Amino acid sequence: MIPVSQAALAEASISGWINQGVTYADDGENNDVVSTADNGTTLGSRITFAGSTELPAGLNAGFEVIVEPRTDSDGVLGFGSTGATVGSPDSFSNATGDTINILGHSLFFAGNWGKVTFGLQSMPTDNIAVLEDPSLTLWASISPVFRGNNIGLQNAGAVVAGGLALAPGDFLRCFTVPGLNIGIDCNGIYRQGVRYDLPTFIENLGIAVGWANDDIFDVSAKYKGQLGRLNGQIALGYANNAGARLVDAGAGTFGSGGSYSDADNFQVQAGLMDPVTGLFGSIAYQNEGVDLNAIAAANGETDDSDAWWLKVGIKKAFNSLGDTSLAFQYGSYNDQYSLGLGSFGVTGSELERIGFEMNQYFGSSLIIYGVWENLSADVDGTAACNVVGATCNLINNADDVNTFTLGLTYFF
Repeated sequence: MIPVSQAALAEASISGWINQGVTYADDGENNDVVSTADNGTTLGSRITFAGSTELPAGLNAGFEVIVEPRTDSDGVLGFGSTGATVGSPDSFSNATGDTINILGHSLFFAGNWGKVTFGLQSMPTDNIAVLEDPSLTLWASISPVFRGNNIGLQNAGAVVAGGLALAPGDFLRCFTVPGLNIGIDCNGIYRQGVRYDLPTFIENLGIAVGWANDDIFDVSAKYKGQLGRLNGQIALGYANNAGARLVDAGAGTFGSGGSYSDADNFQVQAGLMDPVTGLFGSIAYQNEGVDLNAIAAANGETDDSDAWWLKVGIKKAFNSLGDTSLAFQYGSYNDQYSLGLGSFGVTGSELERIGFEMNQYFGSSLIIYGVWENLSADVDGTAACNVVGATCNLINNADDVNTFTLGLTYFF
């Protein structure tokens, strides 16, 4: 009875959201309609169980457990495995593809000295280039690419480089989390670790440092406040992964025999919104670098990539239902070709992203949104790479991937 009575003394809550979308996807040769949990693990459906209690000496302790119902077993939402036609099922863990994932579980202790959190959690540089959008139109679009990143590029059949079919996600490689192909927010996963949030020394400024398995260190600073009549916010973060095993399927490995190599990640996002006119804008930028050994360098592998993403729009109560938001987005993800620059004569790459969106709010509980996105891959390469039938020629002449999503998010 002792654990039960102690639990009764803690303040506990259940909150979260359910986010579902129906997407029409077109790869230039095929099209299909797919119903799925929408826009990645961070903003996909989630249920949070949280509790806290006051302790002696002005201390506070609590817990958080986050559960995610989601449609894709590996957490990278798309339509079909890489290189497959639109509508082909991804690698599901059961017949329907529905899974329950424990996103996070952690405990914290806090006092006037700050807050320490232990467990599987959001580390300081998670979502650094995602959440600093003062319009909060996050479910329609964010800087990482989730929709359509697994649709095979088509040009008289799937584009093939060295026997490997390509998709937009193959031009969105992350160094800090190898295997995560989303372009930006490349340390954007929950990790098992320790996080320390410093006490607030400057009003509206939060600073945090973290260490996570294995040998991953990061630090972030976030500011949110008023700049005249504007609502402003900015976040900066730096992460170092000293144990990033970087494997290149196309031209061997980063590091001899798949050895480990340091990866560095710098991200920033800034946003402004005028509450009078409803005009808003946010811009995100990321730079990643990795230490290459002599073998990888000789193969022409890239040791540096950068990406940026912009969204501008207006959000106002144009009707009695609630706020309406209209926005345009543009992103450019550079030198993130997953086979490694130098593979098959490729010397540079870009994944260009263009989109338009509309959000209709119904009070504070429901958003209905529609968003169109276009993904287009382009590479530079040697003369041999650009001849008809070679890798660069196939990629540059591939059809764009277009998606239109109608989504709903309900908050509780």
